[in-house]
Amino acid sequence: MSDAPDTNDSRTIAAVDKCCAILDSTHELQGATLTEISEHVGLTPGTVHPHLATLLENQLVTKTDGVYAPSFKFLRVGERRRRENVFFRHATNKIEELAQRINARVQIYVEEFGMGVCIAQTGSHGSIQPPDRVGDQTHLHVIAAGKAMLAEMPDERVSEIVAQHGMPEYTSNTIVEESDLFDALEDISDRGYACNDEEYMSGLGAVGSAVTAKNGDVIGAISAAVPTNRMETSEFADSVPLDVASVANTIELDIQVEKSE
Repeated sequence: MSDAPDTNDSRTIAAVDKCCAILDSTHELQGATLTEISEHVGLTPGTVHPHLATLLENQLVTKTDGVYAPSFKFLRVGERRRRENVFFRHATNKIEELAQRINARVQIYVEEFGMGVCIAQTGSHGSIQPPDRVGDQTHLHVIAAGKAMLAEMPDERVSEIVAQHGMPEYTSNTIVEESDLFDALEDISDRGYACNDEEYMSGLGAVGSAVTAKNGDVIGAISAAVPTNRMETSEFADSVPLDVASVANTIELDIQVEKSE
C-alpha cells in the first residue's frame, strides 16, 4: 500500500512545518550553527532558536560548540522500523548470497512518498559502490528498482508520482517524457525486470525486479548494480537479470507464506 500523502488534506500546523524545516536543515547542512540554520530556512535567529531548544530538549538534535546536528535517536527509530519491515527481514540474507554469486552491489528499495528509498545494500569484494546510501531518496524513474516498482503500479499512481516529483534528467540517457516512461514500464512488466543503462549516473548500470503482495500492492524491489561495460557482456546478460528476478520471486513467495500463516 502506498504511503502517498493526501494532497486534498491541507490541515498542517505552521509551527510544526517550521520545526521540520529546521530539523531537516541540520541534516542537509551536515551540522550547522544557529545563524547558518536561520539563513538556510529563511527565518530569523529569534524564531529558529526556540525550535532548536525544543528539539534539543526532546533529544532530536545535539549541540556541540554551538553546532546543531541530528541525534542518533533517528538511528534507533529507523533501525527498529527496518527490522520490523517484512521485506527487509526476508530479503537481507538472500541479497547477500546474490551479491556474492553475481559479483555485484545489491540493494533493497521501497517506495515512500513517491520516491525510492534504499533500506539496505551489500556487495561482493570489489563491487561498485552506487551513489545511493541507506536512507537516501531517489527518483523512481532513474533507477532499475524504481522502474521495476512503477511497472507494478496502476497507471494512475505512476501519473501521480510524475506529477508530484517530475522526471528530472540525471544523464542524457534518462527518460524524461511520461509517455516514454509508460512504454518502458510495459516492456518491464512483460519481461519481469528493469534495466538502468546510465540513466542515473554515467558508467553505472543496474538490473531490478519488484516484489509484490498477493493483492498486487508493491512491497519493494531489489537491484544489482555494476559498471555499464559489464552489462554488455554475454555472461551478464544471459544470467544476471534472470537471477535477480528469481531472487525477487523467492522473497515474494516467502512473504506470502508468512502472511498466510
